[in-house]
Amino acid sequence: MLNDDIYKAISNKIILHSEIVVCLFEHCNMECIFCPQKHDNIVGASREEILSKVDSIVNYINNNKRSTHFKIHTMGGELFQDQWIEKGFLEIYSDFIKEINSRIDKGKEIEFNFITNLVFDNTDLVMQFIESNNLLISVSYDAKGRFSLAQFEIFKRNIEIFKDKIRMISCVGTKQNMRAIINGNEYFSYLYDLFPCDWDSFLPSVPVSEKLMPAETELLEFYKFLVDNYPRCTNISYFTEDSVSNKMSCTRGNSYTVMPDGSTPKGCSGSVLLTSPTSNDLFSGAIVEKFINTYDCFQCEFYKKCPFTCFIKNDYSKIKRDLGECVFKETFKYVKEKN
Repeated sequence: MLNDDIYKAISNKIILHSEIVVCLFEHCNMECIFCPQKHDNIVGASREEILSKVDSIVNYINNNKRSTHFKIHTMGGELFQDQWIEKGFLEIYSDFIKEINSRIDKGKEIEFNFITNLVFDNTDLVMQFIESNNLLISVSYDAKGRFSLAQFEIFKRNIEIFKDKIRMISCVGTKQNMRAIINGNEYFSYLYDLFPCDWDSFLPSVPVSEKLMPAETELLEFYKFLVDNYPRCTNISYFTEDSVSNKMSCTRGNSYTVMPDGSTPKGCSGSVLLTSPTSNDLFSGAIVEKFINTYDCFQCEFYKKCPFTCFIKNDYSKIKRDLGECVFKETFKYVKEKN
């Protein structure tokens, strides 16, 4: 938990549970255009390195005074690649889970969430791992910049195999993905009917970030499209549901990140990944304070309901800021007028 004054000022917006993001290693069987990871990198991809991350995670949980419930989002790279399964990594992941559970203080509750691209063939072994550890998985889907044709066929097959074990579908908000959905994407509609779907902000951390980053007007167009056509997307429910107040979607202020090399950046992983920032300090609450001051959030009529943005993404210096107003505020206005 960060101690910056800004987090105290917005304490009612900070999530009550705590989120822990653990990137075990970057090695992956895919090359998504928007991903900054080095997919041939095997740093972290060993039993010793994976289990070495347990100490800092347990210390964070046991010393967190704000939360009793912790969501541990465990990811790669791709953890369920066939080559790692064949080397016994599912057993290592199980030991990772057991070790954390055995060392947390009484009264702390842990929820593990494993994240996957779902492109692998050893489905029986992965299913056994999921069931033996009582897990649900989060699955990444993107209409553009993700799959080859062969990979997409494997993905669709595995959606059917793991249908009852999928917690949610996560998409990345690149300009190209958004346009593909607006133009009509039958498979996204299929996934939307089956699972909760969420759109993550695109983190500009790759050489082609400027081409992938939507302009503010494009983002607003997309949010309006989701409101009208896919209102149950979890990132849109903030705008469409009748709740009087919402926590912010960013987990800064009550989160913890562990990188493949065991380092634990303050703020979030985006703090060390963002390219071309406008701010010098991405790690403290200064970046949150900057956003709130820029958009005069405390004076906004939608402040209590607003999820805020990804503060790191918003600090990218090459966003086309062509709206002249907060995208979130304009989306709230659209829903209000629509109703």
